[in-house]
Amino acid sequence: MSQNQDLTQLIEQLISSGTMSPELVQKIQAAMNDESKLDEVLAVLKGMGADQLGSGPPLNIPDYYREGTTLYTSRWPIATHLPIPFAKLDRKTQFFVLFQEWTRREMEGMMALNGGQIEEAKNIFNECLERAREIEVGELVARSYENLARVADKLGERNAGRDYSRKAAKARTA
Repeated sequence: MSQNQDLTQLIEQLISSGTMSPELVQKIQAAMNDESKLDEVLAVLKGMGADQLGSGPPLNIPDYYREGTTLYTSRWPIATHLPIPFAKLDRKTQFFVLFQEWTRREMEGMMALNGGQIEEAKNIFNECLERAREIEVGELVARSYENLARVADKLGERNAGRDYSRKAAKARTA
C-alpha cells in the first residue's frame, strides 16, 4: 500500500469513527517538521476535500508584524528546531516563530476537536488565545475565539458560543 493510500485510509477512519488514531497523529506531527511530508498530507487532504483544517485561509505573516524594540519571550515549548536559542533571535524572527507556533497549535486544536477530544481542544484554543494576545495579532485573537465558539457548540453551550463569536468580531475590528 502506498503512503498516500495509507494516509487516506487513516483519514477515512477518522471521519467514520470520530477519533484520530495514534498513527495518524504521528504522521501529521512528522509532517510539521518535514516539508515534503507536509506536502503529501496536504495533497491527500485536498484530494478528499478536507484541506481546510484551520479557521480560515492561510495568513501572510509579514502583514501582521509591527516594528518595535522589545523582544518577545517564549512561554511555551517551540516544536520546531531553531538553529540558535529563541532569546538570541531578533524581534522580527521571534514574531515569525511565535506566529507559526500559534498556527501549529491551532491545527493541533482542530485535530483534537475533530477527534472528539473536546476538553483538549478547549485547552489548546485557550492557549492559542493567550499566544495571539502576546504577539498582539487581532486576527489570531479572532480565530482563537472562533475556535472556542466551535468547542462551545460541541458542548451544547450556545450562550458561550455566541459570546465567543461576538468577541471574535470585536477582535477583528479592533
